[in-house]
Amino acid sequence: MDRIHIDELEDDDMIESVFPELEDKSLLKTNKWGILDVCLTKCNKVVTGYQWKYSYFDGAKIRVLSSYDLTRLRQKVMNRGLEWIITDNKLAIDSYKLNHELLEKREDMTKNHKNSTSGVKYVYRTPDKGSRRGFYWIYVNNHKDGQQKSYTSNSLLRLKERVEKEGLAWTVINTEVYEKLLTEESEIL
Repeated sequence: MDRIHIDELEDDDMIESVFPELEDKSLLKTNKWGILDVCLTKCNKVVTGYQWKYSYFDGAKIRVLSSYDLTRLRQKVMNRGLEWIITDNKLAIDSYKLNHELLEKREDMTKNHKNSTSGVKYVYRTPDKGSRRGFYWIYVNNHKDGQQKSYTSNSLLRLKERVEKEGLAWTVINTEVYEKLLTEESEIL
């Protein structure tokens, strides 16, 4: 497996196909993260709204490994026998500091549920311009094995069914907010 070098991405269409959710494609060309083939991208399925990505060629195909945690991403890269190359020590240190801040934000959001607009533990409203309602619901929970699981739906009721079907907890932490949302949803759907 070969690493993808950003210089090999010949045009903006190719960059768009590899990193469709990254708004500022120039970040890829500058390697501002100090680690070869690594970038930070926006991602609505991650609690913090961002995830780290490592890109490489596997034959003729471009492959991407991703994680909400830069340290976990490094481990994924190493487990596949790929190289983790620091290109700029200062930028890499800054990236790890940013990673630490994102992890603290993530921990705060998941433990305290401050941003739960749903009244349900681990459930958050995420903007989505493409949906009829302008948002969808996401359930994000960490499992004992350290893997993050997420499920999405445009309906709280359907999300609840899916989460419970997976054997995960659906814990209402603010009954008033939750019931109000269910009432609004029943009127819309």
